[in-house]
Amino acid sequence: MVVGAGNSAVQVAAELAQVARVSLASRAPVRFCPQRPLGRDLHFWLTLTGLDTAPLGRLQRRPATMAVIDDGRYRTALAAGRPERRPMFTAVDGLALTWADNTTEKVDTIILATGYRPDLDFLAPLAALDPTGRPLHRDGALLTHPRLAHVGLEWQRSLSSASLRGVGRDARRAARRIARELRSR
Repeated sequence: MVVGAGNSAVQVAAELAQVARVSLASRAPVRFCPQRPLGRDLHFWLTLTGLDTAPLGRLQRRPATMAVIDDGRYRTALAAGRPERRPMFTAVDGLALTWADNTTEKVDTIILATGYRPDLDFLAPLAALDPTGRPLHRDGALLTHPRLAHVGLEWQRSLSSASLRGVGRDARRAARRIARELRSR
């Protein structure tokens, strides 16, 4: 059983389904985005249009979920039932899953590929947090402590903030902001 509906979950489940019986459980159906729209890689278009770096993070009340970037093989694998996509189970007891119809099923392995949501409550003594638990910041620097910064949060500044291609850009912005703060003291 692989749990999740994002890139990692679908990719892991599809690869495992080549050699084993695999189910993919998720709360919602898997959404797909083409890997190569108009013959070019999706990341080319995100860069060309500026969407990859556009400071849209401030506009996000709740970070948007991403579709699975697919060249066609994952959609094909799911359509063929390899892996089988199932609605989320309702309970887990060891390796026994309970489904919505109250039936149970034993599985050999459960792989959680559910992504992450930062749990930043420990910052509460230092930082004001928004309703979703994310620290209030400007370019990564905490509003309550401008010499303390973070990077890598989903939609911190842009679509790519939580990825390798975006975290460096956000880290440079945070470092410049902290340097300005230190010079002003």
